[in-house]
Amino acid sequence: MNLREKYGEWGVILGATEGVGKAFCEKLAQGGMNVVMVGRREEKLKELGESIKERYGVEYKVVKADFSQPDAAETVFKATEGLDMGFMSYVACLHSFGKIQDTPWEKHEAMINVNVVTFMKCFYHYMKIFAAQDRGAVINVSSMTGISSSPWNGQYGAGKAYILKMTEAVACETERTNVDVEVITLGTTLTPSLLSNLPGGPQGEAVMKIAQTPEEVVDEAFEKLGKEFSVIAGERNKQSVHDWKANHTEDEYIRYMGSFYQD
Repeated sequence: MNLREKYGEWGVILGATEGVGKAFCEKLAQGGMNVVMVGRREEKLKELGESIKERYGVEYKVVKADFSQPDAAETVFKATEGLDMGFMSYVACLHSFGKIQDTPWEKHEAMINVNVVTFMKCFYHYMKIFAAQDRGAVINVSSMTGISSSPWNGQYGAGKAYILKMTEAVACETERTNVDVEVITLGTTLTPSLLSNLPGGPQGEAVMKIAQTPEEVVDEAFEKLGKEFSVIAGERNKQSVHDWKANHTEDEYIRYMGSFYQD
């Protein structure tokens, strides 16, 4: 698909440095779009930008921003002002393990900013642009924890639930327009973060067997774009959610998710 012809010249990936965000950048470049890459690690983003420029002949911009800070969204908006924007994806997230009362409020506030406030500011800003021009696309990233909740990691699941439900609603609102909106819900995905925290032995091997690659989930997201509001990535995850809803109570699968982290 020629994404540039369908949606516009530029796309912005919020949380672009590695993993799924990096895969989104490469997918946009393959589709002919220039890419605004936003994240905290400026040098790593520049390396990625030079790589996709060389391979696909597209332009790129790097925006250094910390999504936990109140002015992060405005920094991004200033950098994209005047560009022919046609795509947005919010990939960024922040989590912290522990009970609600054992986590410092400053950490809670940072997670709320990343997972809810900055997300909403960006979604609102670019949807206004796309709606006005009646052209554009959004793919936001949620998690299975947004469906099940995430005990001992509650803010992460709650933030992903916010992204999930907000994006589903907007996708329905734009159904009869030329703006395509979708949320993709990820399960275990082979990101650098996962690999660095992977347990050894049989448990780690089991995780590797079920994990999807960032490229696989991004390919599925684009395959369903404009066709489905809400996509659960991968057949195994789809079957898991079906089983949860058909055969278990809410309490049962909340306890199941909590069993991974319980102290």
